[in-house]
Amino acid sequence: MRMSVFAVIMSILLAVVFPACVAAPQELPAEIVIGCNMATSSAPSWGPNLIKAAQMALDQANRLGGIDGKKLSLQVVDEGPSASTSLYAVHKLVEERGTKVIIGCTSSDAVIATGPYVESKRVLVVSPTATSSFLSGQSWSKWVYRVSPPDSLEGGVVAKLIKDRGIKKVALLVQDSSYGRGIEESVRSYLSGRAEIVVSIRYDPLKLSYLAELNTVKDKIPGCIVHAGYYADGAVIYVQAMQLGLDNIPWFAVDGTYDMPLDKYLEAAKFMEKAVTGTTPVPDRKSAVYKDFVEKYRALFDMEPTIFCDTTYDGLNLIIAAIKKAGVYDGGAIRDALATIGRNYAGASGIITFDENGERVSGNYGIWKVGMKGTEYTFIMTDQTVSFIKP
Repeated sequence: MRMSVFAVIMSILLAVVFPACVAAPQELPAEIVIGCNMATSSAPSWGPNLIKAAQMALDQANRLGGIDGKKLSLQVVDEGPSASTSLYAVHKLVEERGTKVIIGCTSSDAVIATGPYVESKRVLVVSPTATSSFLSGQSWSKWVYRVSPPDSLEGGVVAKLIKDRGIKKVALLVQDSSYGRGIEESVRSYLSGRAEIVVSIRYDPLKLSYLAELNTVKDKIPGCIVHAGYYADGAVIYVQAMQLGLDNIPWFAVDGTYDMPLDKYLEAAKFMEKAVTGTTPVPDRKSAVYKDFVEKYRALFDMEPTIFCDTTYDGLNLIIAAIKKAGVYDGGAIRDALATIGRNYAGASGIITFDENGERVSGNYGIWKVGMKGTEYTFIMTDQTVSFIKP
């Protein structure tokens, strides 16, 4: 009989409070397991396309002989829709399959829920997508490396766009999650002394209407609105913002709404075309590593890689290189090896260097708009790219 989610979470809490004695490092097994904790059925890119990128990197390594002739295996579990289901999936990988290293935990909230548990089990997690700055400085931060540039950098890019336009009054409308709060604090910090935050609202991403929040913003008469959310809640916000006439001032959005299925949300797309400028991490498209990655992804899956496919590919390759360097199947040894390898590492997503908290210290950001291509709305990357390094 399978354990209930409640029973599993209770056992996880006990494991954190009463950690087991540290076992001796295991030599590399005949089959080296890498866990993959991602949503297996979400669209457009969260999960399925990222799993493709991870599998591509692993298959590539196996074709080259694996690690010292030992085969690599990707064990995929469905992290589900929430932080608690993601923690449950990690527990399955660790307790049932003995996994010592995992790629995944795609949301920042999932990482926060998982961090204490993986620390207690000495399991390394490499997230290709979690970006909240709240993930740094935790007791467990060194057990969770993040391949995508953090919100502390993206918030700085948004602040730069606002300062470049000379806007002096800013409204912040962010999802009440570690992701939204991270963007909020970062933008506020970078705009300190340069612009006034006239209102800052954190909203429930599961609400069906945001008219109250939007009317509060409208009453403050801001010069622009910064929005941090995902495309499901963002689509509702944009349609209602259009109804309230909030399409006549500039909006700045971050990567959470990038890759919205615009054909599904046509009214939101119309608003975005008129009012929204967005930011998202982008690779160095001129680099040989990136070009090789894209060519292989297209050939295998007959599609363009979507957002965070490049960081997933890099994350898996970093894990493989760290296992090889460690020479043992042990989370702590793999983590220590990754700390060394993750210095000026040339990946598909650009040059990667981690700080002592497993956070990437620099990133490139593209500026996007929404426009028509033929008869369909699409995301259009502008010619502007902003490189940002942690101060």
